[in-house]
Amino acid sequence: MMPTWPKDNQTARNAFYGDPGKGQIAAQMVPVVPPFAMYYEGRKIKAIQFHRKAAPALLAALNEIWDYCQHDQKKVDAAGVSNYAGAYNHRMVRGSSSKWSNHAYAAAIDLNAGENALGVKKGTMPQFVVDAFCRQGAMWGGWYTGRPDWMHFEFVDNGGRKPKSPRPLFGIAHTFTSHPETDAPADEFEHHSAPAVDPVVVDADVKGDPEVYSVQKRLKAMNYNPGVLDGRWGGGTSGALGGFINDRGGHIPVPASLDAFNDVREEIKAELGRAESESPPFTRPVSAARKSGDAATVAKVAPEVVPVKQNFFIALWGSIVTFFTAIWTQVSDYVKQAWDWYTDNSDSGIISTATEYLGKVPTVVWLLAGGGALLWIALNSRSGVNKITQSVQSGERL
Repeated sequence: MMPTWPKDNQTARNAFYGDPGKGQIAAQMVPVVPPFAMYYEGRKIKAIQFHRKAAPALLAALNEIWDYCQHDQKKVDAAGVSNYAGAYNHRMVRGSSSKWSNHAYAAAIDLNAGENALGVKKGTMPQFVVDAFCRQGAMWGGWYTGRPDWMHFEFVDNGGRKPKSPRPLFGIAHTFTSHPETDAPADEFEHHSAPAVDPVVVDADVKGDPEVYSVQKRLKAMNYNPGVLDGRWGGGTSGALGGFINDRGGHIPVPASLDAFNDVREEIKAELGRAESESPPFTRPVSAARKSGDAATVAKVAPEVVPVKQNFFIALWGSIVTFFTAIWTQVSDYVKQAWDWYTDNSDSGIISTATEYLGKVPTVVWLLAGGGALLWIALNSRSGVNKITQSVQSGERL
């Protein structure tokens, strides 16, 4: 018998699932272990955290997909269903400040966002996947009359729609093991990653939003400069995203805040995925003048390179002069005689004692030490010049 789901309005969802605004969802979430391998941004998921009332239906839909694919992981991958794009997300509907998204109820799931992003003209979701969810009474975002959301499935009333194909028969369906996770807002991941994808892992010291961190890291790899990779929204991240969106055709609204970013986050991630999958992978376009890295262009884009270059030349010449002075001092007795005269005529006390010890150190040693310090400054300055020039050539520096 097909399950009965609430109407897709906030009053009905609150009565059926609980009120996200009152913290009533987390205590009702349970892990659903998919029957086939699924990956979120390259990392294999262990379980999908879902509302206990919808979890059996989700597992039934996934089992049907598994049966249709003849329990062949390659067929699942080819259909794009193994590309998991998220389920529970405590957020409002895009563009609303009062209406909770079905993701906030842990009653919705997104699949293969890269090819089925919100608003694309036509997605690639296979009919057998749509039928598997439809057979459980779920609503598909591809049926939306406004802006289709091809990757999206939600367990609310679907208006009586029926699947277009019969249920596939293969093997024995996986059983659902239900043990509630009372405080599990995020999906659980295994420790190893998919072999063909570079996983995005948040560093232990990153305290910001993992989604923002992931986007920052991907933008950085394309030579956009989001600033510090910390998962925190700021001007650097906003500017880097704006540059990326404009370079990719400007079909996504440029977010000016974290809330605005969350509204178009899946579209941004899908566009990043398309850019990364190009051959060669997309990187920030730069002009011929920037690529050549001529001095005038570098100085115009990064004016701080001028004093750094000056420091390099001053320190380099200083070190050369100092080293030659040390050599000259080694064969000359003039400095030694001057030092002896000074120590013989200095006052007694702490200063005299200190200068007595210091005077025992050959002058050539002090000169060589000073020359070495100047050489280090010169080399460090040169490294700074190279890094600045490289950032201008790659387009990372605006």
